[in-house]
Amino acid sequence: MHGSEPRHRFDRAGGSIGSQGAWRLHDRGVRILPVHCEIGWHEGHFCIIDHSGKSFMNGSDTQLLSGTPVRLRHNDRLQMGDYQIAIHLGEDEEEPQPHTRRDPLSELGVDQQMCPLQVLGVPITDIAGFFQASMPGPVDELDPLANLDRAAQARVDPAIVEIFGKEVQ
Repeated sequence: MHGSEPRHRFDRAGGSIGSQGAWRLHDRGVRILPVHCEIGWHEGHFCIIDHSGKSFMNGSDTQLLSGTPVRLRHNDRLQMGDYQIAIHLGEDEEEPQPHTRRDPLSELGVDQQMCPLQVLGVPITDIAGFFQASMPGPVDELDPLANLDRAAQARVDPAIVEIFGKEVQ
């Protein structure tokens, strides 16, 4: 549209899109509101917050829920009035995640957005350390035979013996 910048870059501070927004979109049909929507950084991701009730995403005929952050992904498509906006995420979207004991892939320094199948090509330098770091407790807790031995040695409740007889002892 005439007078509108063909692209705009948002950082984590975010900004607004609209006829009076940080990224100004002009249209003759007056379908773009002064603050049609906002781009913001929420929970580690870029999101769109629609204020018009007239924005659509990825060809859907369902309007975005007004006032609700919706995560943006690379190559998403937004429709606002006559505008088709392509989303291109850069380095800002890739925020390093803290290592956790519950996430064994974090020990590899693998990007959290990476599919687990993509990790297959990542070399592991210390295989023993990798598996030890991801184990939740002592090894014998994970051994099914050790669990059976502990169960066999456990004291049987007298009420159970009374019901089932000596065959449970």
